[in-house]
Amino acid sequence: MNNIRQGVLILLMALYAIGNQAQNMSSITGVVSNTQNNNPIENAEIYLSEVKKNNFTDHNGHFKFTELSDNNYTLLVKHIGFEDYSVSVKLNQGEHKELAIKLNPSSQNLEEIIIEGEADKGLIISKLPYIETRVIKKQVEENAAHDVGDFLRSSNNISGVRKGGTQIDPVVRGFKYGQLNVQVDNGLKIEGGCPNRMDPATGHLEIEELESIEIFKGPYALRFGPSFGGVVNMKTISHNTTDTAHIHVQANTGYESNWNGYKSQVAFNGGNKYVFFNLSGGFKDYGNYKDGNNNEVKSEFSKYNYRGKIGVRPATNHLLVLNYEQSYGYDILFPTLPMDEREDDTQLMSFDYSGTKISNTVESIKFKIYNSDVKHEMDNKNRPFSDTVVSISSIHAINQGGRTEINLSIGKGDMALGADYEQIKKDGERIKNMIMQPGLPVKKEKLWNNALINNVGIFGEYLINLNTFEIIGAARIDFNEAKSDEITIKHPTQGEIYNYGTDSIKSNFTNFSISMGITKKFNKGFSLSLALGRGVRSPDMTERFIILLPIGYDKFDYLGNPQLKPEANNQLDITLKYVNDKAGLFQLNGFYSLVNEYITGKILPPSEQKPLSKDVLGVKQFYNAGNAQFRGFEFSYATPYQLKFGAQVFASYTYATLNEAQQYVLNDQGDVVDEVFIKNDALTEIPPMESTVILYYKVNKGKFVPKLKVRMVAAQNHVSEASYEQTTPGFVVTSFLLNYTLNKYFKVSAGVNNLFNTAYYEHLNRNIIGSNYNLYEPGRVYYVNLIFNI
Repeated sequence: MNNIRQGVLILLMALYAIGNQAQNMSSITGVVSNTQNNNPIENAEIYLSEVKKNNFTDHNGHFKFTELSDNNYTLLVKHIGFEDYSVSVKLNQGEHKELAIKLNPSSQNLEEIIIEGEADKGLIISKLPYIETRVIKKQVEENAAHDVGDFLRSSNNISGVRKGGTQIDPVVRGFKYGQLNVQVDNGLKIEGGCPNRMDPATGHLEIEELESIEIFKGPYALRFGPSFGGVVNMKTISHNTTDTAHIHVQANTGYESNWNGYKSQVAFNGGNKYVFFNLSGGFKDYGNYKDGNNNEVKSEFSKYNYRGKIGVRPATNHLLVLNYEQSYGYDILFPTLPMDEREDDTQLMSFDYSGTKISNTVESIKFKIYNSDVKHEMDNKNRPFSDTVVSISSIHAINQGGRTEINLSIGKGDMALGADYEQIKKDGERIKNMIMQPGLPVKKEKLWNNALINNVGIFGEYLINLNTFEIIGAARIDFNEAKSDEITIKHPTQGEIYNYGTDSIKSNFTNFSISMGITKKFNKGFSLSLALGRGVRSPDMTERFIILLPIGYDKFDYLGNPQLKPEANNQLDITLKYVNDKAGLFQLNGFYSLVNEYITGKILPPSEQKPLSKDVLGVKQFYNAGNAQFRGFEFSYATPYQLKFGAQVFASYTYATLNEAQQYVLNDQGDVVDEVFIKNDALTEIPPMESTVILYYKVNKGKFVPKLKVRMVAAQNHVSEASYEQTTPGFVVTSFLLNYTLNKYFKVSAGVNNLFNTAYYEHLNRNIIGSNYNLYEPGRVYYVNLIFNI
């Protein structure tokens, strides 16, 4: 502890000395925002012609130039979708100029287009040395998507595990579940209730409530929390204070054939210089769909939600925001799982403070506290075996915590320092009523028994711009502890079946994560980036404490292991980026990942543990299986935006193996009779290679845009032998859509998905429960979305 205190003291003294030095330098800082709604504009380019320097605004619209001499300067500000802006600044030695720059949307109504392209997949040529994918509200409005996971499956190298009609669980480069850090508004986290992940974190927030979704791939974005396979940050719609009082109404409604599904959402936004508010709500009601073979798939679901957000600006550059949201889902069918979701009640609350331009050194201070509360109930009443046993599971999951961050301007660089805290609580049980044997007592089986995980993290990040080089480094340390009440499984006649033991259900870990990236800018449009990172994550709630449920893709009950070791992802990314007004946008990435202590399941002998679920082959317990390897590439290209006829092309592939896997040999009755070891076996649930081509044509200055989208997915033949994973065939699916903007008040999007009614299923789709029949995707679907802005 003394060494830690001394290190912290030295760091603070160094920061103080550097900060004093920085105060004696001349600089130009500022913020770029939208004239229509006063929202900050991220990734706007600011070019300082006198010194041939360029910079980009951050997510708060901030930019800065430091170490400038006394001179007259001209700043040229550019962003696709906005008119160019220039301003002259006279700078005296030692002077610090602050600018407030507002950009007017271009005459083509492109205010919602993200920088460097309008790609349906959120193509971004980011200044970060690792891959960042972003989708925005405009892209959501143009498509038929039921939830966040459903929409993200159209993004480059992002897939999803489908178990029913909605709540698709995202998979990024083959990383999934606890390997992804999913959050809301830079920090709010949600713990789902269902052990089978009927309700992943992305399923608790309606996609219509989102302004954008950011995906940072790899173990690099350590400011957002423990980053292992990537970070998914869902940003809700927010409106800042404005100089003039205003009230706006936004509404959208949509219909989809095949599902016979309806959705509607309305939002009221208003405020003035000192306060703003956002009130919104919506509902969805979808039925069963038919696949390309004209077979009906049980997939109906109903949801509604409402949200309130209020912001107060007590003083210049200070903002307080209070947010509350409740979502409710009921009668959601999951034909691949042993149960359906009967109801899910989720409440999200958060409080945020942000202060900007605190001093020449302190750019901003941010603080957040949050609480997410999930009550989840599921049952097997729609399953054939419910006539003998009716099971009802009720689970309560709470995730609460907060984070604080300070952003400093030090010399030519920006530093972020902060800390975050997360506490997860989970409790629940399954009640079994023996319908055909009324003399037997009702069985009560614990799924979680007051399980608890605490994680405290401390992080730092520093980014410095050295003309043709940009370097970013990040590090964090996490203190993770977990415990649970005694976990005992009992049988009415056999007594105690399994007991972890009180002493063995506690664990404590200290995890160190670090990343570094460097970008070499050869000219204004061409750059090469290298990123290296090591991200460490502790086992999640399911891996530690689940009690005998068939939660995997295979037919086994799974048992948690409180003594699991943390996983560590050691990853390398190399990225080539090119942006040119005439040639378009080009990005090529290759990545390699070595995962230590990879967590998966192994079979327990029947003498040690017997299953409790019906029609399963046995019991698997989570364990650390050694090293796993992921490698692959991503490619993105988009033609220049100003062209009437445009195209976008995307391709991606991930190849993943486990160095050594244990395979159990089964006889015709499904009993284990032998075991063998397989070298470099494929990891399960890895998506195959795929590519997408999008063609569009702009009519009447972009007010009317038809688009043709062709998605080509290869067969997945690289499957796990040890887990008896099945291969899947390739497919080609085509979609067509029309976007029409009548004026600033009304837009319409209409189209047809799966134009040729192709019968296909994704490799990550689960099988229908009790069969080997795959869960097919919907057949041809016609849809229309109407968007109003008043």
